[in-house]
Formats: sequence, C-alpha cells, structure tokens
Amino acid sequence: MVGLFTGVVRKGYAPGGHSVRNGPRRVAWFTVKRGRLEYRGRVTRQPFAEWCATKEGVDAIARVAKEIRFSFVGRRRSATRRLWRALHAASRTEGFCAAIKAEPDHFLQAIADICYADALPRTHVALGRVVLTPRALAMGRARAGVFARLMTAPALADVDDAVRTFLLDHLVVEMDAALSQASPVPRRPVLAKDGWVCIGVRLGTVWAEPLWAGPYGSGHLFMYEMPRRKLTRREYKALDAAIDEIAGSVSTLSRTARDAMLRAATLRRV
Repeated sequence: MVGLFTGVVRKGYAPGGHSVRNGPRRVAWFTVKRGRLEYRGRVTRQPFAEWCATKEGVDAIARVAKEIRFSFVGRRRSATRRLWRALHAASRTEGFCAAIKAEPDHFLQAIADICYADALPRTHVALGRVVLTPRALAMGRARAGVFARLMTAPALADVDDAVRTFLLDHLVVEMDAALSQASPVPRRPVLAKDGWVCIGVRLGTVWAEPLWAGPYGSGHLFMYEMPRRKLTRREYKALDAAIDEIAGSVSTLSRTARDAMLRAATLRRV
C-alpha cells in the first residue's frame, strides 16, 4: 500500500515509542507544551541502545567492527561507541537542531492533509469537520516526509547509513508517542495545521496487517476543524459524543471493510 509505514517490531525495540524492556523511564525526544508538539532539544541514547540489540543494529555494529584493527575494550564495543558518537555529534550541530525543530510542523501537516480524504469517517460539530484518521496512514505519510527531507541532510553526512535510518524512523516514533501521551481531548487539543487540531487518540482497533504496517497498524486519531471562536459547553459535549459514535462505528466494521477504507484514503494525493 502506497504511503504506509513498513517495518517489523524487533525484540528489545518497540517502534511504537515504548521500550519492551523493564528499566527507567526514558527521556522523550518530543513533548507537547501548551497544546503544541515540540522538540525537546536532545537525542538521548536509550533508544539507540535498544536499536543496537535489533538485527539491523547488530549487523551495523558487526560491519563497523570489521574496520577496527584492535581495541582494548573490544571491537564490538568500540564500533558501538563510534556509531553513537557520530550520531551524538551530528545531533548537537546547529543544522540538525534546526531541522528537527521543524519536524513537528511537518508531522502535523501530514496528519492534517489526510483529513481531506473523503473515504475517512467524519461528521460535523459547530460547522467544523470531525475526522477519524488511521495511524497506519498518518504515520506512513509522516515517515515518508521525514526520509525525503533528512536522508541526505548535510548535518547527517558523517552518520552511518543504518544509524541514519534508525534515527529518521525513531523521529516519527517519538512524535507519535508524544502525541499519544499528551492524551488530547476536545477541551485540551493538540494544535495541528490549517485550522485542524487533534482531539483524541485511540489505540487498539486494527486497520492494517502488523507484519507490514509495523506498530502503526492499529489505532486512530480524531481530528477537528476547530472554529476560531470559543466552543460552548454543549459543543464540547457534542464533540465527545461524536468521537464515541465514530469510534463505535469503525469498531463494528470487518477487517476487510477497514482495509478497503484505508486503501481508498491512501489513494488521495495531497
């Protein structure tokens, strides 16, 4: 399916934004402040360490280790350090920071653009559209955009190709996690673009086969075309009811029907 995220969840690394290991709570790369998704200013090592335990990480480390003739701490450990230092150094550059600070806007624009796909479930409240957006579609579009913008970015020129792929994948992971963890509701939305806001995130409903859709095969976002005026209490209640109604309607659909809806929405170009 064009434009959808593809990837497989590996043991020890969960691209849904959460570690599958027990341990201290990780420091997120992104957060939501005053309704806005923002980069926190640093790339932390824990996700990289988890990636190193995946097949992709093990292969990258082994490849770099072959280039090291001798190391007192072991070639594998030296290779891991070399990969991390290059990533960490790149993440501290002005060019990288500027690029990543701009990514939340691109991420939210990708989600807002999908709201115009007529195939998606929708209703109206206070003359604004309420649209259900599958994560499989939203995150797939967001991931494609990140790779198009940053894969050849000068700031990442000295970063190993496999590590660069991990980094770009994980940017989407972290933004998706920050949006979900903000727990947006109609009275406390997360601002998107073009007048749209996210008023809900619900996980669980399967939209696409996890084998190829990765961690985003389930769940959906609720987007609302927010009027410029302040909503009344009755309108907020109407939004809550609309979310429940739309969520209920898609949960009763067969997997085949949801897949067909997803494919129809995917065909819309923005």
